[in-house]
Amino acid sequence: MPEKAAHVILVPGAWMGGWIWEPTVNRLRSRGIDAETMTLRGLEPGQLDADIAHVSLEDHVQQLVEHIAQTRADKVILVSHSYSGVVVASAADRLGTHVAGIIHIGAFLPVDAHALLDNWGSSEDERAQEKADIEAAGNLWLSPTREMLDYVDDLTDADRDYLTSKFTAHPGRTVLDAAHLSSPVEEQPTTYVALSLKDAPAVAKSATTWQRRSLVSGHWPMVSAFDETVTLIEEEIRRYSRDA
Repeated sequence: MPEKAAHVILVPGAWMGGWIWEPTVNRLRSRGIDAETMTLRGLEPGQLDADIAHVSLEDHVQQLVEHIAQTRADKVILVSHSYSGVVVASAADRLGTHVAGIIHIGAFLPVDAHALLDNWGSSEDERAQEKADIEAAGNLWLSPTREMLDYVDDLTDADRDYLTSKFTAHPGRTVLDAAHLSSPVEEQPTTYVALSLKDAPAVAKSATTWQRRSLVSGHWPMVSAFDETVTLIEEEIRRYSRDA
């Protein structure tokens, strides 16, 4: 690794805290990589529903920006998963060249003036239902149930039990609020990791300067394909560190 390697932050997706990335962080650190994870606001254990519902997308973006400032790192590499792709790319938009690289794993990507759920599902009816469910739950995006995870083929029963025992409700406003970008995400130094059981966003297929990787996995590759996920992240971190 270079003498001044970039600092790496892995940001959890919806319904999860830093616990989902802790095994990955520990493995990366054992390989000499300066990595950490964090928990986004409202996703700490034991939060009151009213406090979770109050959290906005801007709260998450600003939290990440402030967290990066506190690290005092010259350069950072950010790793997102699912929902946190919106947070990471929005923060990177504000941080500019301070971000040496981004690794999006099966992530949603922000579009200026649009919310994550604007591109949710396969139809307007599906999107409307998801938004109605969040509003009916008091501005909470409820986590998948144990029964729902039975349909995720690449998880074991132990994986399903572990995830559902740790999941928390997600702040509904964060997926209903519009993102705000000064430049399109295509301009960010990015690797998009497509998951074999999930379609990638259109921009991940069309951005001409992006790196494209893939994992044979469902929605939670850091659980179901741990070794492969760590290796891929490590390879991309080292590439961005060399470039930085």
